[in-house]
Amino acid sequence: MVIKFSSLFSRLGLAALAVVAVSVMTNSSVIDSAYAGHKMNETDLEVPTENMEIVEFGKGKYAQRCSFCHGGDGHGGKGPCLSCGKFVYTANTNASIYATIAGGIQNRSLGGTMGAFGTTMSYEEILSVLTFLRWEEARRVAAGEIADPYKVEEQMVFPE
Repeated sequence: MVIKFSSLFSRLGLAALAVVAVSVMTNSSVIDSAYAGHKMNETDLEVPTENMEIVEFGKGKYAQRCSFCHGGDGHGGKGPCLSCGKFVYTANTNASIYATIAGGIQNRSLGGTMGAFGTTMSYEEILSVLTFLRWEEARRVAAGEIADPYKVEEQMVFPE
């Protein structure tokens, strides 16, 4: 299956990449996407979870590149669960999760390491994997497989 990302990512991809860079530096950017999606706050990178073509592409890329460590559909394996709504190494924003995938984790004190995928996967591929993970998280919450991480009584705590 070949997916034409050019129309979506020529508008969303370059703009989103710029937003991530500016947002990280200024923490004040907002992306207006042509697709409804998921973002943690108004300055976060929006991922197009309503676009099933991107979700399916991301699912395939996840299966190829991530499932060995993180289990099928991100449910966890030797690496942590990625579809449980709690990202251990990040502030749970899409921008910081994207940065973790692209840059990897080198700090063993966090419990493990992960290689950087930013040199072997394109921006669109990483964004599609992130889109799939957020879609799978929402699906699992709706199916009652996991508690809604955004409605728990205890506030989530993330590393600084």
